[in-house]
Amino acid sequence: MRLLFEPLALREMRLSNRVVMPPMVTNYASEEGAVTKRLVDYYEARARGGAGLIIVEMTSPHPAGKGFPCMLGVYNDKFIPGLKELSRSIQSFGACAALQIGHAGRQTSSSITGHRVLAPSPIPSKGTMEIPEELSLEEIQEITESFGQAALRARRAGFDAIELHGTHGYLLNGFLSPYTNKRRDLYGGSFENRLRFPLEVIREVRGKVGEDFPIIFRLCGNEYIEGDEGITPDLAKQIAPRLIEAGIDGVHVTGGIGETRDHLVQPLYYREQYHVYLAEAIKQAIGDAPVITAGSIRDPDSAEKILQEGKADLIAMGRALLADPLFPKKAKTGRSGQIRRCIRCNECVSHLRSGYRILCTVNYDLGREADSQVYPAEKQKKILVVGSGPGGMEAARVLSLRGHDVTLCEKDGFLGGLIHLAAAPPWKKDLLDLVHWLEDQLEKSGVKTHLNTEVDRDFIERIAPDVLVMATGAVPHRPRIPGAESAMTAMDVLRGGAVGETVLVCGGGLIGCETAWYLAEQERKVTIVEMLPDIVPDVEIAARSVILKQLRRYDVRVITKVKMEKVLPGQGAFGIDRNWNQVEIKADTVVLATGLVPNRALYDQVKESRETVLLGDAKKPRRIIDAMHEANHLARFQI
Repeated sequence: MRLLFEPLALREMRLSNRVVMPPMVTNYASEEGAVTKRLVDYYEARARGGAGLIIVEMTSPHPAGKGFPCMLGVYNDKFIPGLKELSRSIQSFGACAALQIGHAGRQTSSSITGHRVLAPSPIPSKGTMEIPEELSLEEIQEITESFGQAALRARRAGFDAIELHGTHGYLLNGFLSPYTNKRRDLYGGSFENRLRFPLEVIREVRGKVGEDFPIIFRLCGNEYIEGDEGITPDLAKQIAPRLIEAGIDGVHVTGGIGETRDHLVQPLYYREQYHVYLAEAIKQAIGDAPVITAGSIRDPDSAEKILQEGKADLIAMGRALLADPLFPKKAKTGRSGQIRRCIRCNECVSHLRSGYRILCTVNYDLGREADSQVYPAEKQKKILVVGSGPGGMEAARVLSLRGHDVTLCEKDGFLGGLIHLAAAPPWKKDLLDLVHWLEDQLEKSGVKTHLNTEVDRDFIERIAPDVLVMATGAVPHRPRIPGAESAMTAMDVLRGGAVGETVLVCGGGLIGCETAWYLAEQERKVTIVEMLPDIVPDVEIAARSVILKQLRRYDVRVITKVKMEKVLPGQGAFGIDRNWNQVEIKADTVVLATGLVPNRALYDQVKESRETVLLGDAKKPRRIIDAMHEANHLARFQI
């Protein structure tokens, strides 16, 4: 880790290392936009963990620029005391603190801001579909000045630098992009005119903060708009040098906008180090000026290699630092194997986009940093955990930390439960990082782990636990229709079961669609049938976008509003549409992806004999985050 932990300077700011916590809106601020204790605790934990630079999340310079319900504000002097407390807290642990200033532009709504939605041109964001009003020249001048005043407040609040948010479809990005800037005045049309507003903002900010204060610009390296209507890598390479000429000290390169959000915060289906190629291109374009790269960088070895190859000067690791605030310290002290890795499930952004405060699947303590200490139990108990899915493993880990005598039993020859099946497609391998981390933690904690152990009533009586935790998971649901017993399940497919050349997948939820994609990659001709009007309706929006793209790519046929009525072994199935018409779908193999049901057979046998609790899918089939958080809460507060 020679380069990752080398110092670096931007004007008067001296960074102790090259690890950057990028700005990520949390909704931890107050509804008025003020700093809260929760927000301070959250950033303090990442500073304590060893990040060299912490860029505090997007902060609105103007009341109409608010993009989220509880987003920080810097458009009034009243915010300075709270921001000062925040900057000092970050700096007290040796990190430098920058404040990102950004106006949401077309990617907000009047219901959030209480103001008109303003943008370069009246082109609605596909996220809100609210048509914005085109900014007048007077309003452009007003917002330009508001950026300058906001930057001055950031300096008065003790921050070491500011970052201007010029990507992800927000206002500065909106002016730069030919996709969203259709103006015909001096702020639109030509390349020079589209640059005008961002350059005026930079000059205004520089005039307010002085020559010694670092300014970073977060630049969109690729909007990923079909037909190259928006910012492309070539266009970004033309923009970056002009930003440097105008007074920017460093460029932070990302990609994607609201319409292409699967590229903005990449789900686990996409490759790691996703935007590094964009940073490398910008680095070549601007020479010595520091470049920050971002996008699914999850391990220190990858970060070090990026630096050694000269593709960037600093490494932004956002979700990685949500998952493990101690990431930098662990990497620096040779404990990389102990890093709790982000699995790119995007539960954090899913909660944010729904208007809630962010949460993390693998880190229960995110947003709860002040209460993160695990306290010893008042009374130590003998506890038997049955089942080693993520919920069972997490419960065993935390219960052991509290001093309980914990035994974990698993009927298979490996830990992890259904995660192994979920991670069978190569594009879901990130999920196994959670299993590996939990295995390591259990080994260190002293939990007695028994594999290939089928727990029954006699076994429980021999162990005689004070508390029995049933984390026995779930099993596939088979609909009560003729022939269903002859069909495979999605789990059978993921276990490597043989399927024919043509496959009918019954069920258009996440499991069904991922299974269809997995089979289509293997050159099967696949059809999905779903009784609802749409497929994967409840999946995180970026992940859903990728799934739909892949199904189209592999020509997977999708039939909706059809309820399956009969499976014909080796021939396919019959269904009924909403007009009571019979639909026949021919296939060599029928695969059921019709949901899961709790596995409670053992629980029902023993629940009256001793204190017994259900956990995870055994309670109700849900997501990994539900099992992990339920397990952690159970282990800390209920046993």
